[in-house]
Amino acid sequence: MATTLRVENVSKQYRIYEHPGDRLKESLTRGRWKRHREFWALSDISFEIEAGTTTGIIGPNGSGKSTLLQIITGTLEPTHGGVYHEGRIAALLELGAGFNPEFTGLENIYLNAALMGFSRSETEERLPEIKRFAEIGDFLSQPVKTYSSGMYIRLAFAIAVSAEPEILIIDEALSVGDAVFQHRCLRRIKQMQENGATILFVSHDPHSIRALCSRAILLNGGRMEGDGDPTDVLNRYRELIMSREAAYKASIPAAPETDEFEDLSLMDERIEPLKYTYRHGDGSAEILSVELMDAARRVVDLVETGEPVMVRVRAQLNSDVSDPVCGFLIRNRHGIHVYGTNTEIQQADYGFVRSGQVIEATFSFNCWLGAGEFSITVAVHSAGAISFDWVDDVVFFRVMSGFPMEGVANLNASVTTRRLSLRADRAGVNL
Repeated sequence: MATTLRVENVSKQYRIYEHPGDRLKESLTRGRWKRHREFWALSDISFEIEAGTTTGIIGPNGSGKSTLLQIITGTLEPTHGGVYHEGRIAALLELGAGFNPEFTGLENIYLNAALMGFSRSETEERLPEIKRFAEIGDFLSQPVKTYSSGMYIRLAFAIAVSAEPEILIIDEALSVGDAVFQHRCLRRIKQMQENGATILFVSHDPHSIRALCSRAILLNGGRMEGDGDPTDVLNRYRELIMSREAAYKASIPAAPETDEFEDLSLMDERIEPLKYTYRHGDGSAEILSVELMDAARRVVDLVETGEPVMVRVRAQLNSDVSDPVCGFLIRNRHGIHVYGTNTEIQQADYGFVRSGQVIEATFSFNCWLGAGEFSITVAVHSAGAISFDWVDDVVFFRVMSGFPMEGVANLNASVTTRRLSLRADRAGVNL
């Protein structure tokens, strides 16, 4: 497949001055008196994007994601390296980028279209579709400085997709609009994917990355720390976030201890080693077993849709913990989150648990999933979301159904039907 976008050894440096006058002092001495410190927002970033693919960029705040997109779109020059692309680029960067706040929405449409190389007549041809997609009504004739953040994004996205670009770049824009508009944008993105457009977007939403992307790139501290399958990259991102949260929580005093706990014993049961695709955590707990069982407490891997089942999790604490949280998550074969819950959400607290104790959580529910293959991920963490032990895809199971349906969920719908006839006076004919 042809390469449509290439980023080669891109780095971006900023000069940080402690005081406003330091910049002037440095310039008057022609740099001989250095008054700044160097900050590298990006360091030696290189990758290639194949035509017709969708790539997500994820990373903590301040990792250089937005800087990278601005360099790709040409609104920012790199300190080193270069970017090469084939075809027209349309971009949605930070809120309001590319808009003149004093211009009306209509004037900004013509301005942005001109910047993308469209003539006035070509813009007029696209205007009805832009108005229909943005759906901001009479506000189109008002200055955009009066717009809400949602109206900004509606108009910006409508302009960007109307250009039918070969490359579409989005920087967290879809998180601003309401649910209806987000669904509209996602449908349009899928249409562009089907038409062969190349899409690159930044998001903190793992669901969007999994649903839309065939590839993900992880940035941290201006460097690439992951590039590949979205599930693998998101696992590394989650581990990174957990480690940062653990470092932050380490300075917070521990909660008061209590001696209230229930004694559990697994001495009479044999524990089989877990199989999983990915595992991380700080080791404060170890998940010992995860089982999917039917109503008779038999371990199963094939479930009839609607059947009552249980997910039973057992874990051993390796340090004293107040109120550990145990939970599970079901994903479909595409990695999309279908359902998840935990003991904290269910208000089933353990209280204070001492090191060496084993906790058990049994989640009971009716498996109203559609026919297909699913996996279960299990985690034990603190009340502050510090991961003790996180085990991805530890149980796989299949749901079957005696009747056809679409989607990942079985809503068990019923239907009533009837046949209607028009009244003779309404139909204008004799019945």
